[in-house]
Amino acid sequence: LVAAARRAAEELGGLESARRAEQRLTELAVRRAELDRQERADEDVRQEAEAWLAEWDTTRAGLQTRIEAAQEATTRAEQLGVQREPAERRLGAARQRDQFAGDTEDAQRRVLACTEHALTARAHWLDLKEQRLNGIAAELAAHLTDDAPCAVCGATEHPAPARKSAGHVDRATEEQALTAHQRAEDQRTEAERRLGVVREALAAATAEAGDTPTGQLADEVAELGRLYEQARRDASWLHPVTEELRRAEQEHARRTKIQQEAAVRAASRTTLRDTLDRERASLEGELAQSRGTADSVAARAAQLERQAALLTDAAEAVRSAEDTAQRLKDADARLADAAFRAGFDTPQAAGEALLDDTAHRELQRRLDAWQSEEAAVRAVLAEPDTAAAAQRGPADLDAAEIG
Repeated sequence: LVAAARRAAEELGGLESARRAEQRLTELAVRRAELDRQERADEDVRQEAEAWLAEWDTTRAGLQTRIEAAQEATTRAEQLGVQREPAERRLGAARQRDQFAGDTEDAQRRVLACTEHALTARAHWLDLKEQRLNGIAAELAAHLTDDAPCAVCGATEHPAPARKSAGHVDRATEEQALTAHQRAEDQRTEAERRLGVVREALAAATAEAGDTPTGQLADEVAELGRLYEQARRDASWLHPVTEELRRAEQEHARRTKIQQEAAVRAASRTTLRDTLDRERASLEGELAQSRGTADSVAARAAQLERQAALLTDAAEAVRSAEDTAQRLKDADARLADAAFRAGFDTPQAAGEALLDDTAHRELQRRLDAWQSEEAAVRAVLAEPDTAAAAQRGPADLDAAEIG
């Protein structure tokens, strides 16, 4: 019984390792739960990165298409800018052409008017000159004096000098008409010169503008301007879209790195999970062995504590029974010897001679008690746990720790 109690105590002390195994299993469960949480978080990150990366080719193609369109717009704006300048010059020339055409008509009308005026002035001058020639005798007679020779005939006598008629044209009037005629000629000459200048300008403007109507040229310039401004607006997206592509490429690199890092962490977790699972399986095997048929280590410890206590009590009872039996044997020997010396064949014969009923009942009571105690001890020893504990080796009670 003592050996069985020691083995129970030894097994109870061995349960401390099982308790540590249980604690480690709890830690492994926490660690495993943390790995699962990390895996779910990484899976969310990985799925998000994968979803973004799945659209990368489309996103990049779209941005590159926009960049190419902006580059084409830049080229188109440059070409339209080159086309606009001559078109605007041609439109300006056309407007000058129209203006010079109107000026030419005005100049022609001016030349015609000046020519008519000059002809009228010349005719008037010639008419006055002819009238003056016709009345020149009266002018000469106006200067004749007596005894003075005539400027025409040299005669000193002037019996019938000519008299001025009504409307006589004198030299001043003729000279005024001549001056008016010369002024009209100058005006005609100036008008013809200006007509020539305007015609030259019209020819130059027509040579540059051509025969295309000004309205059509204005529409063409307006359309070029509209296309040019549209091309410039389209080209203005080149820098923003290029920056957007650069940022998208950086985001692509970042998400690719995130996906790769998540894959590395997943692989690392798989290795760590396998290690934890192996350790858990080992600990669970150790715990299963330590628990035996009990539900838990604590239940097994309680069972062993009860068993050790029972074995200890049984051992004490056995020792007490053995001591009692030995004392009884010694007493029986002394009683037999005393009875023999007293002349009785047996102690019972001596007892019957000496003991009264009360003393006899007391002795019988004590004997019955010893026998009941012995039966209880034997019942404990017959229990399966006690018998199993009795089969184990001796335990070191001092080293056993009961939690």
